[in-house]
Amino acid sequence: MSLPSPTILRTAAFPSLAILGPVLGALAFAGCKGDALRPIAPPGSATPVERLSQLGIFEGNPADQIPRPGFTAYDVNASLYADDLRKQRFVHVPKGARIRVSADPWDIPVGTYLVKTFYVPLDARDPARGKRLVETRFLVKTENGFTASTYVWNDLQTDAIVSRGDVDVPISWIDEKGARRNDRFHVPGTSECASCHEGRALAWRSRQLDRPGTYPDGTHDQVAHFLALGIIDRPLPEHALLSDPFGPASLDVRARSYLDANCGHCHGPGGTAENTGVFWDFESTDPRHRPACRSTAPVDGREHVLVPGHPEQSEFLARMLGSDSEVQMPRGPTRLPDRAGIALLSQWISAMPPLRCR
Repeated sequence: MSLPSPTILRTAAFPSLAILGPVLGALAFAGCKGDALRPIAPPGSATPVERLSQLGIFEGNPADQIPRPGFTAYDVNASLYADDLRKQRFVHVPKGARIRVSADPWDIPVGTYLVKTFYVPLDARDPARGKRLVETRFLVKTENGFTASTYVWNDLQTDAIVSRGDVDVPISWIDEKGARRNDRFHVPGTSECASCHEGRALAWRSRQLDRPGTYPDGTHDQVAHFLALGIIDRPLPEHALLSDPFGPASLDVRARSYLDANCGHCHGPGGTAENTGVFWDFESTDPRHRPACRSTAPVDGREHVLVPGHPEQSEFLARMLGSDSEVQMPRGPTRLPDRAGIALLSQWISAMPPLRCR
C-alpha cells in the first residue's frame, strides 16, 4: 500500500510556531513568495508536521542523528559539493516494497523517504567536539514523483522546523588547518529543488552506492547490507564505480568521479544540459569523449571548454571559479567555489598531453 502524498499547508496551519521564538519563525518563513512551505508526514501518516522531532526518524535527541528502526544510514562514493558542509544520509523504504536495481539509476518505490542533514563539525580537527546542524532535507517519493522539503535547525540545536528555504544561515567552525571559518550557508528555496531532482534522486545509482558502510557492529559492504535489510530487490548487475575524489584512487578516476557527482546529473545523457553536447558523466569523461578544444562562449577570456595541458585556458574551470550566477557552474545553491575540487581538476587537465586549440 502506498503512502499518502505529503500535503502542502499554508503558514496559518501552524500557529504554534510563535512559541519557537521570533528569530526562528522569521528564518522558517523567509524566502521568495514562490517557495512553498512543504511540511511532510511521518511514514504511515497523512498528517504533515512542522518539526523534525515529530517525524519520528531519530532515536532520542534528533540532533544525535541516530536513526530509528526502519531508517538506515548510508553514504556515497563521491559527494556533491555544498559550500564545504558535510552530510549525513538516511533512507526509509516502506514495508513490503523494494528499490529495483536492475537499471541505473535505481527505481525507487512510492513511500520512500530520502533524508540528508547538512552540518559543519565544530572543529574539523576533533570530531568529538560535535557538529552544528544546519538543515535536514527530504525527498519523499509519491505517486506524482518526488516531493522536496527542508527543515532548518534552530540555534539551540534542539529541533528543526519546516522552512520555505531561500535563507542564509550563519555558521562558524574551525577547519582542518585550525582556521576559524565564518560563513553563511544558503538553504535553497523549495522551488529550486526540482531543477535537479525533478523525478529523480541523484545519488541512487550503483556507481555511487557500491561501497563499504560503517554500522554499529562494524564495517560491511553497503549493498550487501541493503540486500539483507530488504531495501533493494537483488544483487547489482555489472556497473561503473566512482571513487572518493580526494581518496587514494588514480588522478583520472578521482577527477572523473568528481565531475560525475557534481556535473553529470545535468551534463549527462538525459540531463537538463544534454542539448549542450558537453558531457561530464563518468563514461563520457573517457578520453575519447572529452570536449577537448571545443569552442564555446568565452568566460574570463577562455573560449574552449577543455584545453588539455592548460587548466588556465579551460572555460569550464573559469565557470567553477566565477561568482556570476549566469555563468557559474555547477548550477544550484552553492555560493563558494570548491577550491579543493578546482585544484583536483586543474591537476587532471595539467596531466593531459598538451594541445593547442585554434
